[in-house]
Amino acid sequence: MHRLMFIVSSALAAALMAASGATAQAPPQRPSLGAELETCERGPLAADRVTEFVGSMPARAGASRMRMRFNLERRRKGERDWRRIAATGFGAWERSLPDRAGFIFHKRVVGLQVPASYRAVVRFAWERADGTVVHRARRTSESCRQPDLRPDLVPGTTLTGVPSPQVGLALYTLTVRNAGRSAAGPFAVRIGNGRVEVGPLAAGEQRSVLVLAPLCIGGSFVNARIDEERRVEESHEDGNGLRLACPLPDARPALRQRSHRRPIHQTPLDTLDGL
Repeated sequence: MHRLMFIVSSALAAALMAASGATAQAPPQRPSLGAELETCERGPLAADRVTEFVGSMPARAGASRMRMRFNLERRRKGERDWRRIAATGFGAWERSLPDRAGFIFHKRVVGLQVPASYRAVVRFAWERADGTVVHRARRTSESCRQPDLRPDLVPGTTLTGVPSPQVGLALYTLTVRNAGRSAAGPFAVRIGNGRVEVGPLAAGEQRSVLVLAPLCIGGSFVNARIDEERRVEESHEDGNGLRLACPLPDARPALRQRSHRRPIHQTPLDTLDGL
């Protein structure tokens, strides 16, 4: 299942105060100009996928205030170009207090979509008290690559089965494989009208699942589906259903042959007595 969203928060990490007065204390260290990737956390769940960027800028002569603006960009797997995407807290200017030695700001994003890479493009501006901009700059952070670590349940393409001792039922066997990069939680397998629960399946693990369901007719097809309730959040949700050939022999030709067999002509006993 897919539940993906952006939850973005921003936090002012430091607004460095300028040195003032004749004191014996050393002035605070001025930050360098830059945009950095600070955090890139990966995981199979959306809440596990987090990235954080930080922008920093030093004070500049002739400017009383500093401001910076973050834009979030994404490049999906197979794409060449980076594309700006909307996210709460991005695309707006963040301003420092006046007369500071530097300005540092953090942006954090939770719930990244996968597979994709993310980066921040940060624009900086230094302005006078009247709002006049005296200098501009731009920096781009390193990218945070987010591979798809979710499980991926894949049904086998062959169904086997044998008649069950219970009248009108058969015992079917379907192979299920987890082709994803993380373990899948419990899920159900359905074959026709039969259904069975399956326990967790590790990444790369394959398991044969037995399902008791009504007899199919040879030559027909049976619908098989895994995780139809979508309890497992997978990297691919569109391959969980198959229409498979009935694995049981077709008994209809034999029945037709018996029904079309000519009846044996019998001479009545009283006719034989008169010969």
